[in-house]
Amino acid sequence: SLRVFGNAPGGYGAGLNRLVERSGSWDTRGELADAWVRRMGHAYGVGMEGVPAHDAFTGRLEYTGRTFLGRASNLYGLLDNNDAFDYLGGLSMAVEHARGRAPDGRILSHADPSDPTMAPLQQELLSELRGRELNPAWIAALMEHGYAGARTMGNEFLENLWGWQVANPDIVEPWVWDEVKRVYVDDGHDLGLDTFLEEGRNVHVKTNMLAILLVAADKGFWEPPPEELRQVAEQFARLVAAHGLPGSGHTRPDHPMLDMVQAQVDPELAAAVRNAADRARVQ
Repeated sequence: SLRVFGNAPGGYGAGLNRLVERSGSWDTRGELADAWVRRMGHAYGVGMEGVPAHDAFTGRLEYTGRTFLGRASNLYGLLDNNDAFDYLGGLSMAVEHARGRAPDGRILSHADPSDPTMAPLQQELLSELRGRELNPAWIAALMEHGYAGARTMGNEFLENLWGWQVANPDIVEPWVWDEVKRVYVDDGHDLGLDTFLEEGRNVHVKTNMLAILLVAADKGFWEPPPEELRQVAEQFARLVAAHGLPGSGHTRPDHPMLDMVQAQVDPELAAAVRNAADRARVQ
């Protein structure tokens, strides 16, 4: 019997986290689901130590109706690091790809073993989003920490939200990106966040945050009104013209999103984006 599936011996991580961060390297979620299965489809059981068994793994995924993630600590939330969507999100996407519909994801919380709880993934994820990352008190506290606070907003929260978007698009609906834009781009809580994110090195964080919004639109996860898409594209182009590309997987010089940006802005800004991309290319 094949009881457990996972990485090949010596491997670590499901790999989805690195792939979604390199959003210019894939076109469809099916490609990512296939990569996740190849990574995790090694069997462990009696007399078997990481034997490749991808067909057997896919066969089990076809009959998986519910998935679980256990959390034994309150130290990290679902949006604090990329492990949660790498494993639970990746599993959900693989099941969806194998059987045609996503499973019912659940979060088991047993930090207090005398009072364990279970809740739907969507409830846990969106409660955390509203209670923390879109909460003005949370954001204001991060702003007190300068660049470290900005990095937490961009490189932790928004990158991990993007990971959940790709893995579970039925949970991260378009209104989530509307709220992210309202709070972080339009300074919807009137915290001075728009100015804060352009101070010093924070500007590179903001450029990448804008890039994630644009990639979400380019890949069809977010459908903002044309004027709002143009607004985000113009802000992104202006920062790239002044400071260059921030050096992330969402802003590689040949990323398809950059073509969309150039189509949204005036010719002068479009040329500045092309020049920045050319400067960032290496042989």
